[in-house]
Amino acid sequence: MLNVQAADYKQPEFTLELTITGVGVDIRLNDISIEREDFSGHSTMTYDVNESVISGINQLKVVTFPFMNKVWSEGQTKEYHEEAEVKVALYVNEQGHSDNKKMLSQIHLRPRLALEKMASESILIEGVGEVILDDKSRPLSFPVITFDKQITATRKSLPVQSNYPRWAWQDREIIKDIQENYDSLLAVYHEIYDAFKNKDRQKLLELHAPRAAEYAIAYYLGGVNAGHKFMNTGERVNDTDSKLSEFRTKNTKFDIYADGRMARIVDVAQYHPFVFLHKTMNIVHTMKFGFYKNQKGEWIMIR
Repeated sequence: MLNVQAADYKQPEFTLELTITGVGVDIRLNDISIEREDFSGHSTMTYDVNESVISGINQLKVVTFPFMNKVWSEGQTKEYHEEAEVKVALYVNEQGHSDNKKMLSQIHLRPRLALEKMASESILIEGVGEVILDDKSRPLSFPVITFDKQITATRKSLPVQSNYPRWAWQDREIIKDIQENYDSLLAVYHEIYDAFKNKDRQKLLELHAPRAAEYAIAYYLGGVNAGHKFMNTGERVNDTDSKLSEFRTKNTKFDIYADGRMARIVDVAQYHPFVFLHKTMNIVHTMKFGFYKNQKGEWIMIR
């Protein structure tokens, strides 16, 4: 099959378009979480996902679960909402030009239907197989709660070829879910926290540098400094409207993803051990950190 990206795009731009109605979801690209919602009524979103795309075949995954109750300890509602529906599509186009957009993969899931019919409305794409459904896999689990009922839908994409090198995390060893790894990664989070607390932007630039370098590659920017500017590294150091929360570890989980090659520490709300709180409005500002382990066993921030 002709590689659509190699044939048509000099600077490909990858986007994930989502429509979520009446269902909880965790939407992943190459097992990297792009969007997680526990109480979705109806929402439509578009994400730029260049940094999560790999050369070759990419895998789109949709994990659905019934709504969470307002009190976490009560768990999920018993059944899927009758209008529960998720539409997810991965597209590629020339950067800045959406008129030549092509679909690489798509999943349309109605989890209230019988298993054999749940993905029947997914678009047929030449060269892409059917959606694979699984309602028997191990439920998502966090210290406070287990998502007892879930359905996972996966689908491969058309092959893509990019000018990207292999991302640093792709060739790392599988991370083990052990206390030593949790403790050592927590120490890195504390280092980031202390840099924010001390308003040490230079330290934040240093800690974010590998991430900034890969974002610069992913979005065709001019090096690490441009990557920092793109990510607004350390912008909250001088944010007078928000304050840094206390560092907290209660009810956190060592969460391994990217098929075992990246990790983070989060709670059931997907918050890291610290967040920023708006001083006058009830708004939480959180950041996403993802880490891999290099050959020296050091945690490196990369996503």
